Amino acid sequence: MLSLRSSSRILVLIVFLFCFGFNAEAQEDCLYGFKIYVHDQAGKAVKGAKLEASGVTERDVLPADVKPIVSYSGAYMLANDAGRTVKGDFLLRASAEGFETYERRINFPVCELQRFELRLQPKGSTAEANFERLFNLHGTVFDEAQKPFGGANVEATFASGRVFQAVSNAYGYYEMDVPEGAASVRVTNSRIPDISFDKFTVEDGNTVLNVPVCLKCKQAESKN
Repeated sequence: MLSLRSSSRILVLIVFLFCFGFNAEAQEDCLYGFKIYVHDQAGKAVKGAKLEASGVTERDVLPADVKPIVSYSGAYMLANDAGRTVKGDFLLRASAEGFETYERRINFPVCELQRFELRLQPKGSTAEANFERLFNLHGTVFDEAQKPFGGANVEATFASGRVFQAVSNAYGYYEMDVPEGAASVRVTNSRIPDISFDKFTVEDGNTVLNVPVCLKCKQAESKN
């Protein structure tokens, strides 16, 4: 039989290994930072905009590989996937010809990619620029056999009149960065009947909308 001292040592070892494993898992790298769309007050992309980020104090150091770059979507990415976040206070500065320069203090989120739309004010305006949080509306379009359906047009219309569009890829996946609020979502393709979701509320924690479509329905409709 094990002595009390031996049992205690084994228990300590188990606790150490558990904590070590948990800590190692917690230190895994992840994607964090910001995705920022720079638009004018009409919601159109501002060409030639420049984004900069710098530390507020000497202690706030931005890693060399964390700098604004333009993504395929036209948004500015200020993000990284090495580590879990960047600690410190930073100043975000956006400028463009014909627009007022915008500055804002930011702190990097932990293991989260936050999306924003920055609407700059025209030169000479005394109004504040808009810096609005966006959410990634996404999901999968699939048919009766649970197979991905590519080429579906997904359109989200908000009460403000703004319309956002995306097309499902070969895996049936679609995504779009949209504001918070209720939207009418319409899914269309020549091979399926139109599908509508009258009031889908986009908010933190509710950004997934999967869409089942019916290929046989359209086929039966065409025969009749």
